Amino acid sequence: MMRQLARKLFERGRQFELQERVADAIEAYRKACELKPDFSDPYLALARIEATRGRHQEALELLDSAASFGADPQVIEWRAYVHGRLRHFEEALADYRTVALGGDPHVRVNLGRMLLALGRYDEAAAELDCVRDDESAVQLLEALPRYREFARDERLDDPRTVRYLFGGTLVLGTLGDGGLRLNNSRYALLTPRHCALTLGRLVTLRARRGWRFDGVAGLGAHHAPVAIAVGRILGLPCIETPASGQRVLLCSAAVKGPVEAATLTRPWREAGAHLMHFALGLVPTGDPSPKEPDLVGFVNRCAVPWYRVEPFARLQADAEAPADSPWPGFSVGPAFVDPNAARVADDLVTAYAARGDDDRQAAVLAWYARHPQVRAFDWASGAGEDP
Repeated sequence: MMRQLARKLFERGRQFELQERVADAIEAYRKACELKPDFSDPYLALARIEATRGRHQEALELLDSAASFGADPQVIEWRAYVHGRLRHFEEALADYRTVALGGDPHVRVNLGRMLLALGRYDEAAAELDCVRDDESAVQLLEALPRYREFARDERLDDPRTVRYLFGGTLVLGTLGDGGLRLNNSRYALLTPRHCALTLGRLVTLRARRGWRFDGVAGLGAHHAPVAIAVGRILGLPCIETPASGQRVLLCSAAVKGPVEAATLTRPWREAGAHLMHFALGLVPTGDPSPKEPDLVGFVNRCAVPWYRVEPFARLQADAEAPADSPWPGFSVGPAFVDPNAARVADDLVTAYAARGDDDRQAAVLAWYARHPQVRAFDWASGAGEDP
């Protein structure tokens, strides 16, 4: 009788899930689990939801219960995933090895990921080489030379490392951006002070690497102020028309992922210019990609004060905003664009001049001394061609 009731509750939960009534599904699955059924389905179903909500420890306990009824490949694969999220790499590896016997290339790729996380690079290469038809395996194999640089005590899953491994992107932003999250936690407003720190690191890096540019570029109310300010700081002219052979530092404010980055760079690349792309901020819209700007300040949802058009950039405190709204405690205000690029550039240059000591710059640049395989470092210094 109890088994039959548990089965009914599980089936009810499935129907709720199909209707996207997640809260009702969770309640049904939990009731089914409380009846201690002798089958794994409600444990697995609830574990899947908990894992997607980021409640990995709770999901792991449910998956252990599900696994007690037999080695169901689906249960074992989900448990491997959760172990990986909890950084239990050895346990995840053991589970993935069990499931990999079924021959699923996706499982083999995840097995390779766990070996990479454990620093067992030769084993990872061997596993991934067996599934080269899988796009994810190819990406991991391409990143393998960068993986090999890392010491065992260095994290491989923080945003800076992930962008380095898979995009070859150099992130100039502060370590942890402590004290510079100036709006609510949903995004960062890149104030002139924040921008000044990033610009200071750009200037230092340019001097250390001996990068030579013929000029800077960046058009429109959003990006032009950055180009004007960088040009004034570096003593470079602003270039408006792309031409072959130009060595150009393209400057942007906040760029939305590789698609917008490619749009911004296309006219210059099609004209045959030698281009390095610098952005104060990158709003990720997918996985890291070499199409992103070569140099980035802050990586997350962000905006600059003079160009706030995205809804998240227009948040304003609103105590009456419903708790179930997309922005509880905030409402979305009107868009704001300052069309006076010269005035905005003045503010950036003033902030740059007054920035003071940057106590995190040395740590940021030292990180890239240890991990130098970034696209920006492929830029040739002096008068020669790009590699």
